[in-house]
Amino acid sequence: MRTFDAELRQTVPQWMERIVKGITEAHGASYEFQFDYGYRPVINYDEVTRVIEETARELFGEEAVARLKPNMGGEDFSAFLQKAPGSFFYVGARNEEKGIVYPHHHPRFTIDEDALEIGVQMFVAATLKLLAEAE
Repeated sequence: MRTFDAELRQTVPQWMERIVKGITEAHGASYEFQFDYGYRPVINYDEVTRVIEETARELFGEEAVARLKPNMGGEDFSAFLQKAPGSFFYVGARNEEKGIVYPHHHPRFTIDEDALEIGVQMFVAATLKLLAEAE
């Protein structure tokens, strides 16, 4: 189940079990209900996101920063965000000129390895900025 609302995430399985219970009881059947929540939604921390955006603008210019609409893609990064503040961002590993155009999970997916340098620059600069702000 995917939702951006923590309360709804807890409530939906209860609703589902009530429905299953009602249907099985109405038909004289029994049931076992087990629910796998899967990954929590990725909800970035505002302060870390601010630093990431500032860093990207400083390193790569205003055109390098785009806020995406929330989406329901599952991502294990959400587990890290349960332990420490963070912000999920893309470094732009697609490159049409090189024919690197396939989306994640496609059998021909690959990345433009030049984007790895962008990721390293972002992590180093943002980390230094966050450490400086923490002092």
